[in-house]
Amino acid sequence: MEYPLALSLAATKLLPWLPSVRAAGLRLALGAESANGWQRDESDGALIYLPKRARLVLRLPLERIDDGRVLAGNTLWIADCPLRIGSPTVVSLSPAETLYARHVIDETHDESLFLDRVAQAMHSLGSARPKLMCGKSRRIATAQGALRTRSVMIACLAPRESFTLLANGIGTGRLLGCGLFVPYKRPAWYPRGAED
Repeated sequence: MEYPLALSLAATKLLPWLPSVRAAGLRLALGAESANGWQRDESDGALIYLPKRARLVLRLPLERIDDGRVLAGNTLWIADCPLRIGSPTVVSLSPAETLYARHVIDETHDESLFLDRVAQAMHSLGSARPKLMCGKSRRIATAQGALRTRSVMIACLAPRESFTLLANGIGTGRLLGCGLFVPYKRPAWYPRGAED
């Protein structure tokens, strides 16, 4: 996957202060990976055709929100493809019982060790016994080489734990979309308590 680095570089050209903000994050919310027979091509160099519901998400502390509005109306060039930024909508962090991150950097290359590190990170944020599940492994191209990531779901969070995880994330790479959690939306047909 090559666009996260290009997106980060394009955004930080307009917002040069962004890398110095510890809590800042940047990701492109692309929507579902597949649906109705559609499968997104994730091979190197493949183009991603953005759906109308795709959103550029810039996670900022309250005191930097107005500074982030500079992106509005600008066009970011991502690998020679234009990405026009519309009007921003400010959304507060909303704690949920289950949170999901599409990318968390995995330096272990071992699922058990990776889950142990995520559990340790959760413990350092004040969560004693989180329910964890890791998913798909992916790679993100960077100037220093490819980063290996895994998706992570964390369940049964108390509101305070959830808010802390949303605000802090896990690991590094926020401006590449790594370590950023969002509320997980379970399908309407999925019964509550089925994960127990």
